[in-house]
Amino acid sequence: MLKNSQHAYGSVARALHWLMALWILVACVIIVWLTWDHTEGPIAGLNYHKVVGFTILLPLALRMAWRLVSPPPPLPAGLPRWQLRASTASHFLLYFLMLAMPLSGYFGNFGGVDYGFFKVPPFWQTGLAQWIFSTFGISQEQWDLFFDTFHYRIVGPWILPAAILAHAGAAIFHHVVQKDDVLRRMLRDNER
Repeated sequence: MLKNSQHAYGSVARALHWLMALWILVACVIIVWLTWDHTEGPIAGLNYHKVVGFTILLPLALRMAWRLVSPPPPLPAGLPRWQLRASTASHFLLYFLMLAMPLSGYFGNFGGVDYGFFKVPPFWQTGLAQWIFSTFGISQEQWDLFFDTFHYRIVGPWILPAAILAHAGAAIFHHVVQKDDVLRRMLRDNER
């Protein structure tokens, strides 16, 4: 089954979910590996993290489009209102972070993203950046400080891991404690 049903996610949604989970994990492992003993100066190999991180925008766009074509199955009937609200809020946060992390990383880096066969120029070299800087009186340093703080100091090390752990923890809670199909419907076809 390609599309989502009332009881389970279809193969497209499941593939995009697990592909993006793996993609995010790879980006995280790369940056932790590269910065483990790093103290100052340029980070050797940082472009690997940038390529993986920036490229996630493509499957994210596909995933968001697919959600419009094939809405997710409803949560099990009888869930408390707070769980429904928490689910909606956590999914919104995860989608926001999947968009905000690659964009903030791109906006705040000096070197662009080098794919080998082509290079995405650094944001500060684009016409849009020059327009923003001149229109709003923002310096490149102020811009970089905001996005670097967001990406490297707040969201990357703290908020993104917490959101992912909360998402995975809720799925495991539903599977082990609630004994419902919330997790199973993302693991396999569950046609009834």
